Amino acid sequence: MKKLLFLFLLCNFALGQNFAYSGYIYNSAGVGVANIPVKLYQRTTPTLAGFTSQNNYNGHSYYRSTGSMTWTNARTACSNMGGHLVTVTTAAENSFIYGLWPSGWIGLTDEVIEGTWKWVTGEAYSYTSWNGGEPNNSGNEDYIQFVGAGKWNDLNNNNSLPYVLEFDYILTTSPWVLYKTVYTDVNGKYTINETSNPSIEWYLQIDAVPPLSLSISDAIGSNLKAINRNFNAWDYYKYDVNGDGKITISDTYYIYSKKNGRFLSWLLSLPNSRLFTSSQYLIINPSSSNLRTTYPGVQSVTINSPVSGTTTGNYYLVNTGYSN
Repeated sequence: MKKLLFLFLLCNFALGQNFAYSGYIYNSAGVGVANIPVKLYQRTTPTLAGFTSQNNYNGHSYYRSTGSMTWTNARTACSNMGGHLVTVTTAAENSFIYGLWPSGWIGLTDEVIEGTWKWVTGEAYSYTSWNGGEPNNSGNEDYIQFVGAGKWNDLNNNNSLPYVLEFDYILTTSPWVLYKTVYTDVNGKYTINETSNPSIEWYLQIDAVPPLSLSISDAIGSNLKAINRNFNAWDYYKYDVNGDGKITISDTYYIYSKKNGRFLSWLLSLPNSRLFTSSQYLIINPSSSNLRTTYPGVQSVTINSPVSGTTTGNYYLVNTGYSN
């Protein structure tokens, strides 16, 4: 018995990947808003970064790596992606795999007991395609590579080679599904940090959500604006609830009446909430004009293909009828 315990030296890729993304939701005053839901969606795709295009055989999907690594790192990388380092159990399969790439690792090893060969999946070891004189364990060789004409050769773990990732099913693009919902914290920040791999795609959706209920302070805020006549651009989004382009006592009355259940919605189908980008905020914030037509905002933001490691998902939320 040669090894009962094996120490792996893993590169960062082999340890798996994380999808990390964050941003902030602010109100019109630039203050973070808590408890805004941010939905994270995912799907799997047959296009894998770091691998060539998909090849299918006998109900399995295969990908050749575009980079190289040691056998143990390749095994871990394949496992982290939900597959395994390729196994070969028939002559026909051996011919197909060899046709994908003429050299590289396959998932066969005797690292635990010298001379006892095992596939990484636990499949029966019966079919073989050893090159002449192999395996010879020259220099403590516990791992198998393809050499010329689809033959196998044992090799040690000091070598970096390409490899084939195998899935025991046909990998196809799955439907988008809601993976989880996170909420902004007291500072308005949301954070995504998920274990991922190249076969997973993500997108985020932020929906404009108003507070649960209006308060008397919202009506008071509108009333003060109507009396003082000192407006900024955000006041039109917040307090012109009847949509006439003005802020008057009638808006205050409407806010107060809606608070007490006399009205169920705003006039002219005004949205309850609007989201704005950072660049729009920089335009709207210093203005005193009614910019609702020019910058109407949106009720939902979709962040497609978010780039892991970035912190650029910042938006500004304004609620109709609320002092925000």
